[in-house]
Amino acid sequence: MSPAAGPPRLRVGVIGGGIAGLTAAYRFAQRGHQVTLWERGPRLGGQAAAFPVLGTAIEYFYHHLFMSDHDIVQLMNEIGIGDDLIWLPSPVGFFADGKIYPLSGAFDLLRLGCIPLIDRLRVGFTTLYLQKLRDWRRFEHVTAAEWLRRAVGQRAFDRVWGAQLRAKFGPRYDQVAMVWFWNKIYLRTQSRPSLLAKEKLGYIRGSFNTLIDRLAEVIAEQGATIKVGVGTDRLERRDNEWLVRTSEGEEVTCDVIVATVPSPILAKLFPDLPEDYKAKLTGAVYQAAVTMLLQTTRPLSHIYWLNIGDPSVPFTGIIEHTNFIGPEHYQGRHLIYVSKYVEHNHPYLTTPDDQLFAEYVPYLQRINPAFSPDWVERYWVFREYAAQPIITKNYSARIPEHRTPLPGLYLANTAQIYPEDRGTNYSVRIGNVVADLVEQDLRAGLLRPGTATAASNP
Repeated sequence: MSPAAGPPRLRVGVIGGGIAGLTAAYRFAQRGHQVTLWERGPRLGGQAAAFPVLGTAIEYFYHHLFMSDHDIVQLMNEIGIGDDLIWLPSPVGFFADGKIYPLSGAFDLLRLGCIPLIDRLRVGFTTLYLQKLRDWRRFEHVTAAEWLRRAVGQRAFDRVWGAQLRAKFGPRYDQVAMVWFWNKIYLRTQSRPSLLAKEKLGYIRGSFNTLIDRLAEVIAEQGATIKVGVGTDRLERRDNEWLVRTSEGEEVTCDVIVATVPSPILAKLFPDLPEDYKAKLTGAVYQAAVTMLLQTTRPLSHIYWLNIGDPSVPFTGIIEHTNFIGPEHYQGRHLIYVSKYVEHNHPYLTTPDDQLFAEYVPYLQRINPAFSPDWVERYWVFREYAAQPIITKNYSARIPEHRTPLPGLYLANTAQIYPEDRGTNYSVRIGNVVADLVEQDLRAGLLRPGTATAASNP
């Protein structure tokens, strides 16, 4: 069918060039709409973006995929890069009492020597129960701390899951809903060929930039415009149209705006939203992330994903990337993420990088007593303020709808991903969802394509 015979073309503005924004822009351009995407930062891809290192690239913040991540797999196949997705074993461990315990399979729980046997059995049976349970709604009205204490007892909770909740959410650990924790257990089950098998995770050859760059390429091929380094400073509603004021002083008229920014930012871009919807936006709370990436000459351990169960250790986890994607891909070097989630007033968000590295060294030596700063050839520190939405009780009632109360204004961000936790797969999903909602509203006559300067040609 020719474009002239199809539905009218919309002038669509997409705010934010992360995975959700790129996916939505791709769908709009694919359907013949005139699209402009603005990304304030210096690069596309959001938290999934990678940077050059050792002749290839690696993500600023660690990334992988689960076997249940069908949306992103389908997208990769669609744009011709499906063969770049690989699935590999991903050894998991737990650090407590100065020792690394393997935690990749069900039987490893029985050897978790940091807790008594009776507690291991309770943790094991609880894990199996959560892995089999599909109805997340029963967990909406209880916190993870409350439910898990009852299930495994105070002692096991404090040593295992409570320690991990505190490490990730700090003072807010006891506010996190059991839905969030259930999803973490259930999702990892989906990345195992069978219940007792060990987990496999997915990675994209050449880093997630392979996906990001290809998406940008196909978006441009379909006539859309991507503007990197150009932010959106304000939105205005004029009659049936939206006016976008950019950081370059441009004014661009659009029929539809899709904002993929964190919820509080949309409230600042357009303060005149109805109060009940605005309250949902401003009520979103995020944990920040401080991630150090080490380039070393030797491995720290044999574990890919090391959970920290020692409350005296100042970081949340160690993700040893080259125990997943081998060092042969990085000129024989080892790449190790040291991850820390923090609240927005935490000093690590402003601590000088060299001071943070010096603070971490003694604790890295507790993970591996042989570790020496001499192993480290380079390190980087990356910070992200909207890294992890905090999922609290009855969260579904507080999620802002993708359709805002104003015609032509839509929202798609990680705070709307539920009951799943945020991730690249679900960013693809909400990008698809919001593009479909716009198409539905257009066909229903709820959107009026205008005749002003096209968004793709301001």
